[in-house]
Amino acid sequence: MIVVNDLVAAAETFRRMGFVVTPRGDHTLGSRNHCVMFGEDYIELLMSPTDNPHPSRRHYTEFAKAGDGLAAIALRTDSAKEAYTELLWAGFSPTDPVDFSRPVRLPEGARDARFRITQLAPDRTPGGRVFLCEHFTREVVWRPEHQSHANGATGLAAVAVVAEDVAATAPVYE
Repeated sequence: MIVVNDLVAAAETFRRMGFVVTPRGDHTLGSRNHCVMFGEDYIELLMSPTDNPHPSRRHYTEFAKAGDGLAAIALRTDSAKEAYTELLWAGFSPTDPVDFSRPVRLPEGARDARFRITQLAPDRTPGGRVFLCEHFTREVVWRPEHQSHANGATGLAAVAVVAEDVAATAPVYE
């Protein structure tokens, strides 16, 4: 997830780089986004409100004060509730699962894209924020018309975590 302060400019930058950018989404938690969709993954450009942010978005609002950048990595899960329980047992101190949605205008009519997330405590994932996301309505989000990019990109090959203490950070991500 790339947090940005100017969502319009960020979307235009990605368009100029040859990506198809989804129409703007307005989440029920108050954040706004555009996505760059691939077959199994995506890049999310997110702008979080500065006035009274939802607790699940506070990290992103604070992050944006220092500028734009990669603020989190989302991992797919089939059940955020089960992931929460497993993470709790593993000592990762996840947040309670949170449900939210955003309306999506489709040729066949409006639908809601619905999600459930659980986030790991920032001190448990040095070098970056990590959360798990359950997509209830994948067919609403992964649309063929949003996955054919002029630049030929078909997905994310890797994500790099930068940390001052590599020896302490690496085991968390293995």
